[in-house]
Amino acid sequence: MAHNAEIDVDTLELCLRDGIAGIEHTDPREALGCAPDTADAEVARALVRIVAAQDLAQLGIQSVDPEAARHPSVRPPTEVAADPSFLGRLSTTGDHGLSVERIDDVPTLLAVLRAGSRRQRRAALGRLGERLADRRLLHSDEVRKAIQVISRLRDVDLGHELAQVRAELPGAPGRTARQEREQWKRLAQRTEGEIRAFWDGQSSVDAIHALPGDQRALLLMRVSELSDLVVHHISAIIDGSDGYGPLESRIGLITSLRYARDPRLVPALVSVLEAERGELVAGAARVLGGMDDARSHPALAERFERSFVAEERIALAGALGMHGDLRGLDEVRSSLEEDHPKLPLQALEAMENLGSPESTDLVSKFLDHADVSIAIQAARTCARIGDGRAIDELTDRYNATAVPALRAAIEDALSAIAARMELRGEEAASIDWSEVGNKPAQQKGRRDSLPTISLGWRDYFMGRLWLLLGRVTWAIARFESAAARRDGWAVPLIGIGMAFARREQYALALPAFRRAIEVDRLRIERNPILVRAMAKTFLHRAEQVEREGRDDVARGLVGEVLTLDLRRAPGTVRFELKRKHDVLRRGEQGDVHSAA
Repeated sequence: MAHNAEIDVDTLELCLRDGIAGIEHTDPREALGCAPDTADAEVARALVRIVAAQDLAQLGIQSVDPEAARHPSVRPPTEVAADPSFLGRLSTTGDHGLSVERIDDVPTLLAVLRAGSRRQRRAALGRLGERLADRRLLHSDEVRKAIQVISRLRDVDLGHELAQVRAELPGAPGRTARQEREQWKRLAQRTEGEIRAFWDGQSSVDAIHALPGDQRALLLMRVSELSDLVVHHISAIIDGSDGYGPLESRIGLITSLRYARDPRLVPALVSVLEAERGELVAGAARVLGGMDDARSHPALAERFERSFVAEERIALAGALGMHGDLRGLDEVRSSLEEDHPKLPLQALEAMENLGSPESTDLVSKFLDHADVSIAIQAARTCARIGDGRAIDELTDRYNATAVPALRAAIEDALSAIAARMELRGEEAASIDWSEVGNKPAQQKGRRDSLPTISLGWRDYFMGRLWLLLGRVTWAIARFESAAARRDGWAVPLIGIGMAFARREQYALALPAFRRAIEVDRLRIERNPILVRAMAKTFLHRAEQVEREGRDDVARGLVGEVLTLDLRRAPGTVRFELKRKHDVLRRGEQGDVHSAA
């Protein structure tokens, strides 16, 4: 409907303020272009639209301050190169693109559960719970394996989610989980009564502080299911407004909430960031890092920009990394590169969220640390980075140590790395160094000397010779030796990739080509022979995993190679890559029945 342009807007505002019948000589319906029998509700909506449009037209446009003058909490995060692989592009939710909630393939969900980030693992576990709810699938081998994995999983990051999924499982695991839930309910009810008595002045004992450690952990694991009274009491202890708890109790409680996700706790945690220092701030930052709440990231960024305490800054950097903000990466790396790091445990923990494959060597050196807790954290960080180059160091350390906890952490790390390589379509090339001598130590941070260059080329040409003689294992060992002697030398890595590609062992060729791209991408993109072999490796490996029903892995491989400059690759290869990408993307937009 079109209103009468000649009508005074002030008159319409008067109608809106005093009511439709408030103006004696003006019919709002006629002025608004409405029929005489138009309902009052429609007339009122038309009045609001016209008056609001007039006000908006008069507001004008306000200029925004330059980006450099913005508050630290609203500055854009540090730009980093996007990870084009499957896990790098996998979101937790969404109707478009790669998302966990659209994957139906159980083996892929299990791989994400082992190798993904904390948010990806949570989403994968939730999706597995949805798949297991379909009773028609319970007798398939894949679902039985999933039930076995979920029953044995001991990921503390996913404690609450694991308890929820296990409660829906059939058989003994489900019964045990349901019994634990009933135990938690009784504990929560008793604690709530004691807290109510505390605030009513009937008791001087803080119920949370009086709980044994195991019961407090059990209670707080499901903090999102607790009543508002209990959560408000916990918040009061966190921000120190309860008037009772000492500093040690506050620190202990915040540490116990490490993996909590309840948004009701955010205001208290933010107040700690704003007003406290030291260990309290570090603990609150770690909790906020895992919170999917819009208030978390600005508070963390603001505190990081004004903090000068090393312990705080490292914890804040790791928490920001969980939100995709890597502004603290250089500082954490620098602290680990020192001869005697002051906070190695905290820095390694932060690298779980900040690290990339180029950080593998930096983290791996701590596997031999005399402090077992630091070595265990290094193994966990290697698991989260997921680079196949850490397999040798992890295996050597596993064989050398007799500490059960470290061996268990290394087993988990190897499993996570294997899962990530599976999602990337890779396999790890195993080398028996006892046949060809000791692997040279990696040389980092200094210019290559003439003897080093000579030894590198010697190993490279020896590798070429062994290839001619058909001794592939020895040739690969020589190429790896050459790559280890000189930092940033892509030639032997290209030799490994080409050797496997010519033998159609594409899963083994992929890691070598990826390492070469990381070191010297332009060398491959500008060489027609190399770019052809590399592109065909990605294409053929995508076809292999697609035939196995792993469509999402195939989609990830094709999408990854298409981010490179393929202008020198054969036109047929580029065409097939683009075609397969379009086909897989169309399958992605529909129902995903066979996702990688």
